[in-house]
Amino acid sequence: MELTARPVLQARASLGEGPLWDCQKSVLHWLDINNNLVHTFNPESGNDTFIDVGEMPGCIVPRRSGGFILGLPEKFAVLDGDKVSPIAHIEQGLGNRMNDGKCDPGGRFWCGSMHPKFKEGAANLWMMDKNFKVEKKLSSVTISNGLAWSADKKTMYYIDTKTNKVDAFDFDIASGDIANRRPVVTNTWGGYFDGMTIDTEDNLYVAIWDGGCVLKINPKTGELLAKILVPGVKNVTCPTFGGKDMNELFITSSAEGADPDEQPNAGALFHIALKNARGIAAFEFDG
Repeated sequence: MELTARPVLQARASLGEGPLWDCQKSVLHWLDINNNLVHTFNPESGNDTFIDVGEMPGCIVPRRSGGFILGLPEKFAVLDGDKVSPIAHIEQGLGNRMNDGKCDPGGRFWCGSMHPKFKEGAANLWMMDKNFKVEKKLSSVTISNGLAWSADKKTMYYIDTKTNKVDAFDFDIASGDIANRRPVVTNTWGGYFDGMTIDTEDNLYVAIWDGGCVLKINPKTGELLAKILVPGVKNVTCPTFGGKDMNELFITSSAEGADPDEQPNAGALFHIALKNARGIAAFEFDG
């Protein structure tokens, strides 16, 4: 089955990423990593605002006590209004930046890194628990990317873009431990696996860098269930569910290096309403 998303904001973002639906305010927060920007898009009005956080934000997640947590180069930080306050320092001197990150169902923050020149094995996946203690969960990563948890909270899905696979781990919600890493989906459709989200039936929605689409995949069988075309752009970066009924998919993209004549929608924010799928609200950081 093929579907087509439509552009709802021609932002021409250099590296659009990290979409986060705000259920309380009915707005979408998203990032332009290369320009240090945290955007807020109101789908009802079409209005988009942004703040400059001074460094490249790899991801943004909600914080239960208010504000957000950001993954920034060499640190994690709280974003409250337009004020950025570091809370944990990591990977100092490695030259990496933070990339995709999310909170798990137990309220912990997970965030991975990458080297700007994609140095193989130079990056890591980190977890910050509720008391701000940071633990390295994976090493020898190249481009840490999509994260998702199954509805029963017993499986964590993860993408290192270099491998072009989705890996699954056994996940212990009480401790945050992961074990038994195994590949569950291998990309045979072209491009590269980037960011992802998950629906209430545990189907994955994986953005395809250099592929111009989002793929809906059953991770238990590896079956491709649907292809959501993202027209006018090659580098699709991350999807997330939102909207009043959590059945709308918002998708970010990148305009970095794109010819406007060849990719007129590169860097745009896209949207599609889905008839037979729903997502869940983003988990919040509980610290």
